[in-house]
Amino acid sequence: MTELSVILCALDEEERIGRQLRALDAQVGAPPFEVVVVDNGSRDRTVEVVRTWIASPGRVAATALLVDAAATPGIPAARNAGVLAASGEILAFCDADDEVDPGWVAAMSAAVDGDVLVGGRLLVPGPDGAAERDLYGTGPVRTSYLPYVGGANCGMSRALCLAVGGYDESLPRYGFEDVDFSWRVQEAGYPLRFAPGAIVHYTLSDGVTSVRKRFLLGQGRVLMARRFPRYDSTDYTLRRTLVDAVRAFRALAGALLTRRSAARARASVAVAAAGRVVGAVRYRPGSPALRRRLLEERDR
Repeated sequence: MTELSVILCALDEEERIGRQLRALDAQVGAPPFEVVVVDNGSRDRTVEVVRTWIASPGRVAATALLVDAAATPGIPAARNAGVLAASGEILAFCDADDEVDPGWVAAMSAAVDGDVLVGGRLLVPGPDGAAERDLYGTGPVRTSYLPYVGGANCGMSRALCLAVGGYDESLPRYGFEDVDFSWRVQEAGYPLRFAPGAIVHYTLSDGVTSVRKRFLLGQGRVLMARRFPRYDSTDYTLRRTLVDAVRAFRALAGALLTRRSAARARASVAVAAAGRVVGAVRYRPGSPALRRRLLEERDR
């Protein structure tokens, strides 16, 4: 069994995944590791780029493989497909559009020294070309319930991942999968740890992608409130979410007419409110969509 598996999920990332693969080739001081690239149904040249990299003679990873996960869209399903394909005792996750630091694999390997969930630093460019800054600070992200580590830079033992059932495929295609996973890990009695030396240079989403993510986050917020009322005790009824959405879109219309500088923020709020309307319908009390879909249940 390989000591560590890097699991890298991708969807239509032909322009950026090469940068991440080159970053993995630039690792220093790392133990033997494999790279598992999970394609979640790309329609561009992502698969071709990955296959070319796998066949390249200069690849640093001991082994590399490409997994087809097009059948089930979404980050949770893609990550689970990577877990099942990986052979490492340690699983380290990063994203196709980011760039890991040269010491990332070594730092993750050192930090995951048992059944523990580890997070690392996510660095984003500062304003107006300033130096990079930490996106979430230098520790697990705190919430009103339990802390969590971001899925774009995390590691864990394979045993821990399987013990909690992997990622929950009942969640929307994007959003909250890392929060949900972190909370289930802690509820099961496992600790969180932060590895400041595990650094990922994070890519912020562009306009269209950001809007889509905000909508899915709105849906996911309703599901998380249903499952974790200590995080959000709001009763997201259809009536309530519709009223909130109408207010949000009215505010957006007003901003477009009078204060266009505020329109972007208003649009983000309105899109998330629309997502909560869909979430209120999809995750209504008693709905089958409320049932978790974890690895052990999916494979029965």
